[in-house]
Amino acid sequence: MEQSDRVFGLCPVCGHGHIIKTNRDYVCTNRLKPSSEHGGCRFSIPLHAHGVDITDGMIRQLITTGNTEYMEMCDQKGFPYQGRFVITPGKGYNIETETRPIDAICPNCGGKIIQTRFGYACVNHLPPNSLCSFIIPNFICNRYITVKEAEDFCNGNGDILDGFLNSHGKWFSAYLTSGENGNVELSSIIGKCPACGQDFLIGPTAFNCSNFRHGCDFKIWRHYYGHKVNLHNAKELLTHGKLRRPFEAFDKLGHVHALTLQVGFHNEIQVTPYK
Repeated sequence: MEQSDRVFGLCPVCGHGHIIKTNRDYVCTNRLKPSSEHGGCRFSIPLHAHGVDITDGMIRQLITTGNTEYMEMCDQKGFPYQGRFVITPGKGYNIETETRPIDAICPNCGGKIIQTRFGYACVNHLPPNSLCSFIIPNFICNRYITVKEAEDFCNGNGDILDGFLNSHGKWFSAYLTSGENGNVELSSIIGKCPACGQDFLIGPTAFNCSNFRHGCDFKIWRHYYGHKVNLHNAKELLTHGKLRRPFEAFDKLGHVHALTLQVGFHNEIQVTPYK
């Protein structure tokens, strides 16, 4: 290889040396001359770094623009991620990971929520600042939390999620909520039973009283006439005794009706026409 092919341009870190290619790395000539006037430059990129085979084209782009394109890299444990090389003038280079924001803001501090390997985190949760502790784990009780579910929770529209598996091997339903310490947790309790005052729980087919084994049979089915009773509906029934807005329902012939739900005098759920 000709010497001119091994010289790539002025060093973007120290601004004095030139970047050359050796049999081990791309390095600034001033790094090779620590005793010179501008010696001690820190620019050096191995020919293979962060799971990537570094090419001449990448180095030329890094020198010219200050960064490379995003590419698939690997961390020390071999996990892949999208990252790029970025020059830090006077210091060297660092790795900038690609962030993908979701359509949500942090309920704790108002920062953007981005996807990470471990979940959906506030940008202010990430190093080096780590000013906010908010993160939604993307895998809870053997269930993946989708982007849409994370967005709904952050935007105040969280709903019932099915398909969680507890430590005893039993499936359960729950919703995301913020605990006393600000951490995102699961809860299956939606309020108090209007019949006996005990906790009211989410079940796979209905909302049930935790006191059902001792005789309380109050329940709210999760579907009425084709309408799915969501978390807001269920809490509204427990708090106000009725839904404030009607829902579209269908009879057996497919006719559309405006119906509502309310708690009757005998603590039963009544389906009534909306007037």
